[in-house]
Amino acid sequence: MTKLNKLSFLATMAILFLPSIALADATTSTSTIPNFVVTLSASQTATSNLSTDSGSSTQGSVLGLQAPALPPIIQQINNAKVLLGNINLNHALTAVYKNVKNKKTGKTTATISKYNLGDKDIALAILDPASGNVITTVGRLNGTSMVFPDPAVSIKLTYFNGVNSRFEVDQPANGTVLALKYLISPVESGSKAAIEKSLSPAIYVPYSQNLNIPEVITYGQNYLNDVINTVAKQLYGLPSSAIPGQTITQAVPPAMIKALVYAEHSDTTALLNGNAQNALDQMNILLALNGPDTYKYSVSNDGYASRGIAQFVKSTYESLVQRHPEAFLNPDYVAAMQDHVTSVKAMYLLLDDYAGDVRVNAPNGFLASRVFDYGAASYNAGTTRVAKAVENFGDSWNQDRSGQINALSAQMASYKSQVASLKTKIKKTADKRTKTSLQSQLADAQSNLTSTTNQLSIMQSASLKNGTVNYLAKIYKVIQYFNGQQLALNTQ
Repeated sequence: MTKLNKLSFLATMAILFLPSIALADATTSTSTIPNFVVTLSASQTATSNLSTDSGSSTQGSVLGLQAPALPPIIQQINNAKVLLGNINLNHALTAVYKNVKNKKTGKTTATISKYNLGDKDIALAILDPASGNVITTVGRLNGTSMVFPDPAVSIKLTYFNGVNSRFEVDQPANGTVLALKYLISPVESGSKAAIEKSLSPAIYVPYSQNLNIPEVITYGQNYLNDVINTVAKQLYGLPSSAIPGQTITQAVPPAMIKALVYAEHSDTTALLNGNAQNALDQMNILLALNGPDTYKYSVSNDGYASRGIAQFVKSTYESLVQRHPEAFLNPDYVAAMQDHVTSVKAMYLLLDDYAGDVRVNAPNGFLASRVFDYGAASYNAGTTRVAKAVENFGDSWNQDRSGQINALSAQMASYKSQVASLKTKIKKTADKRTKTSLQSQLADAQSNLTSTTNQLSIMQSASLKNGTVNYLAKIYKVIQYFNGQQLALNTQ
């Protein structure tokens, strides 16, 4: 991956405006709240990030919720969800036996030791483009294999990913899966009661290329903008730990949170290989199709079990709840991660906390203009390594240093070899003058080895890992894409 010259990159960024969606206070008609007009340029000081539509004040009039028009396809999807809601899904349990010997009689009897979840139903609602009708069909899922016995349909599973699996519909011709009903099954082996209790039917709309249309993409964009603006309103006025004297929404502009959300759920390869529009559009489509249920069932399989749109682990979220009682976060981890407003609010608070930790632990390298970047890197890697990188490398803290590390490692190996070779020669040399010369060379080699070892140790402990460098690269690509869009709009 190429090194990012972030300073020059961000300095040229154009301005991105989130829609000014104001939510009225239910208890009064006279209160005022901020409308956020924000920039994606992290190098800009954040004190000018609050304005009204006219830009004349930091607070605007209450406008009420301005909901975007519902695209016809979304209405069809909503109707399809209703149809699926009336379908019951069945499943099969397979008993696992073990032989148990009776101590009194000595007779061995096969006894059920546990159950395994076997086949389970999956229901699809399919749009027939020829008739405009929506038909439903029930298939059987075994592992990652799906079979649809209904002769009226011909469906092929092309990608299995639980509720976001993808299908190819040959009959009805060019049919589109508008929604599916799927049995979430976190417990697939154990007691019959445990498996039955864990089963939960979920209705979801998987991504489909047939649903990749402009009005759907715009609807998804508007949905996420509404969530972020709602969070920014709820956090308005809360002090920042990253930049004392500023509020959280001044220190971390709302549009930066938007970039982070997109980066969390966009394909790295697509973003870094110049196909950002397709990667971001896929997320917009899922947001449009599923609204508040998007990523509701998303649990990472990397051992951390991160959940939801914010991809928080349980311990991180619970510690955030304890640190920020003023934010009124839902203490129920699962419920919180299934709620977009709560999840994004937690993301916002955590970024500010992380950047505050970097400020405290890297006072010499910390730059207020890089608050979001510090927080985003810490979101991926934790604050310890980020703070070391900032303190040791200043504004170049986020560069890929794998080449330098490899070079230092090679130098260290070379000096080790020199030291070993010189020690052997000194032992074998009887001539005093030659031995003195070799000892002088040995001292130089040992000094070089110590210096290189120290440099390598600092470089290894303070440099960001490649995964974090790539993570930041994803975010910068999202920012670049959004600002490129805005720049294009401004020149039309």
